[in-house]
Amino acid sequence: MRISEIIKQTREELGMTQEDLAERLEVSRQAVSKWELGASLPSLENLELLEEVLGVSFPPPEEAPEEETAQAAPPPPASKEPFWTWKRIVLLVLGVLIVSALFSAALFIALRAETNMDVPQHAEPSVTGVYFFNEDAGSLRPDLGDGWFSFTAGERVLIVVEFENGAENSVNAVSLFLTPSGTETFDLREQIAVQAAADGRDFALFAWDIPLDLMGHLEVVLECGGGLRVTETLNVTAPLVPAPAETPGILAIRPEEINTVAGDIGQYVSEVYGVPWEEVEWSSSDPSVARVANTGRIFIEGPGEAVITASWKDQTAECRVRVEAVGEEGNTDLAEPHFEGWPEEDPAIPPQYEPRAAE
Repeated sequence: MRISEIIKQTREELGMTQEDLAERLEVSRQAVSKWELGASLPSLENLELLEEVLGVSFPPPEEAPEEETAQAAPPPPASKEPFWTWKRIVLLVLGVLIVSALFSAALFIALRAETNMDVPQHAEPSVTGVYFFNEDAGSLRPDLGDGWFSFTAGERVLIVVEFENGAENSVNAVSLFLTPSGTETFDLREQIAVQAAADGRDFALFAWDIPLDLMGHLEVVLECGGGLRVTETLNVTAPLVPAPAETPGILAIRPEEINTVAGDIGQYVSEVYGVPWEEVEWSSSDPSVARVANTGRIFIEGPGEAVITASWKDQTAECRVRVEAVGEEGNTDLAEPHFEGWPEEDPAIPPQYEPRAAE
């Protein structure tokens, strides 16, 4: 097997992207792509790093297939030939024709634009994109799906909001508001940042320190002329990072059981211990009863029983969820959960769910 094939096959088996491998080797993604295409061979130093990262052994370069070494070897010097060959003359003629065609097309578009100035434009301003970066300007991908974005409590996140002005109105400022999730929480809504829209600029940049146990709605608001407001809402969360376990490498989960009633739409936190929480995979035996996000948050959906399973390597741990039907009064207020071994009063441990009355 060729070196290029070994690199690509092993990387895919390990579930790594070309960017992941390039970052581990401290090379560019283009270099990894050239190695996998056979366009070039890694240096001896990079081959040693590849063997260490991928856990494989490569054949010595002198034993590589002839076609692979031939691609990596520099081409022999070409014999000197006259400058004006028939190939260069043909290419020159084709280049002149292409430039002429492009010039004609540009002239046609310019003339058409002058005769058709009624180009449709959105009447009102709109948010065209919201992007997240770390303090080193590295792109973050916090999208969990299902409309939720996950961050790390305590980290600083840079938020870029892109927008466009409307034909009848323009953006004067961009604001960020945070509202805790749950019913009757609008009075807790707070403005966390605001920035004036500079002339000629179609974006706003914010720095946001993620609060502990974040669970709410981040509103991006365009403050426009005439009192108009354009809002886009994102659901945001920052799951708790479990404390180090007494037995590292042994997967444990708490709580082991959740008892609730249908109509309780609070979110419960199921925490894992002993292993890196970001490597744990979550699943539910019956999402119509209890649904689980890949942060360990459990969403109550309906009556019945479900088993929430946390998986890490060859280990699994389970949490049983029992959901009963709502009584006649529809009361869904539940007692505060308490687990054995937790301190009686510890402000660092937030509530595990947000009880909400059935509507």
